[in-house]
Amino acid sequence: MKKHKIAFLINSLSSGGAERVLTTLANNFIKTYEVSIITFISTPPFYDIDKRINVIPCFDIIRPSTNPFQALIGNYRLFKKIDNIIKNNDFDLLISFMTTANVLGIGVGKLNKIPVIISERTNPYHQQLPRLWQWLRTISYRYSDILVVQTETIKKFFDGKINQDKLRILPNPISNELTTNRILNNYSNKKNVILNVGRLTPLKGQEMLIRAFAQTNHKGWELWIAGNGPEYDKLKKLINELKVADQVKLLGLVKDTPTLYNTSKIFAFSSTYEGFPNALIEAMHFGLACISTDCPTGPAELIKDGENGFLVPMNDIKAMGEKLTILMEKPSKIEEFGEKSVLTVRQYEEYNVISKWENIMKRLI
Repeated sequence: MKKHKIAFLINSLSSGGAERVLTTLANNFIKTYEVSIITFISTPPFYDIDKRINVIPCFDIIRPSTNPFQALIGNYRLFKKIDNIIKNNDFDLLISFMTTANVLGIGVGKLNKIPVIISERTNPYHQQLPRLWQWLRTISYRYSDILVVQTETIKKFFDGKINQDKLRILPNPISNELTTNRILNNYSNKKNVILNVGRLTPLKGQEMLIRAFAQTNHKGWELWIAGNGPEYDKLKKLINELKVADQVKLLGLVKDTPTLYNTSKIFAFSSTYEGFPNALIEAMHFGLACISTDCPTGPAELIKDGENGFLVPMNDIKAMGEKLTILMEKPSKIEEFGEKSVLTVRQYEEYNVISKWENIMKRLI
């Protein structure tokens, strides 16, 4: 029997939550379907991709536009390139990730008369989109076949904008790669490390976390921050000013996150908003005791304050420092939260989420 042909559409295959989820889905679907990934630009995949998957970049590079006319021409060229790829490969289904790809994917899907599943990967309440793209999102999304969102809060944003029968809440899967490399019940071999994983941007709140850590009695503990981004120099300067350079480590972009999770005891999540807190779920999956800001959206759906972790107000340095101190001083609380965290996120393990995706796809092809 001939396999159905599926194409994913995304900006690139660089590091990031959306890219990890897309890669996890593609690596699973290749067992049943012919799978291709169409990217706007050519970048080396950050996450491991099955060799049977065909990666098709539209362009080697796309230079930023300097005026609206250039932007219009650039997006038209990109649209036509995607359209030609779809036509030449006779795909049965298109699955797009993130707003720009979603808008372009819907148009290409309609032209080629193939179903399109779009996946919104960020929090639209806080997403900073140019007005034109906001308008295009509002107009185009209603013509998708399925819109996948990650939380109930994000679903509410699209209520009234799209037919309810097309809306699906599907969380991000925890990849089998992470599960395979997970070491549980290993508390005695862990280090006194507080871990944060995320891009170094103001939205991820690492400045607040560093200040909170500096205010604690952190003797014998270290704070590790894994990620890169535009805030690196600013955070490095802050670390030196607070005289915590021996305790706070900026690790840069780390591909081997399982080793970090297996090594650390506490995970501190300091974001001001999220589409879906991938790093927090991964840390809970590895049995870390987690402290998170109560930001929109996701943390409050995962952590019940005081039961399986701590929630603190956003940008509250004092509250974050107090909760860090509680965990640093109570090893039994770290173990308790860690054990409960593992149970909390079982529903996000790969096989559970993949089966839900496949049920949606089978309705369309």
